Amino acid sequence: MKLSTIAQSLADEIKAQDWSDAHTRADGARHDRQIDHTQSEQLSDAETDTVQVNVVWVVGQALRTHDPNFDIHVFAEAAGVSPAYRLRNDGSPSGAMDAGIRPVDGDEYTPRQLARLLGYRDESRPGKVVRDYLRSKYPNRRKHSRWKLTEHEAADVLANVPPKR
Repeated sequence: MKLSTIAQSLADEIKAQDWSDAHTRADGARHDRQIDHTQSEQLSDAETDTVQVNVVWVVGQALRTHDPNFDIHVFAEAAGVSPAYRLRNDGSPSGAMDAGIRPVDGDEYTPRQLARLLGYRDESRPGKVVRDYLRSKYPNRRKHSRWKLTEHEAADVLANVPPKR
């Protein structure tokens, strides 16, 4: 799938930025660590990846609203998002990219998507940390039924399940 002209332009800008010191500077799209010789504290590689993927999600949310053919997976790859966020161990697209943008009416989240979004990528039972939280919050829910979460429920999970560090 090909990105729209505006989506490709935005992805190129995101990819071109040095996000490693985004928490200490506000100098816009002109920033180039090689030229600026900035001495500010840098984020770790994992922290830098997290900043970048958040930017992709925010921009992707706006693009999704205006482009019915928008694909967050293609956009994230074009913007240089780390494969750790984009792909499963087998190389197929992960649910994390979809989980990072608000759903269109009727979209639902799964515990596996939310767990991956929170950084739980190596669980032996994917999504277990989220299902454990949901079971404690909804103890009377029928056992062995699939969890399909609304945007509100997903937001609650993301606010209350600690991210894996």
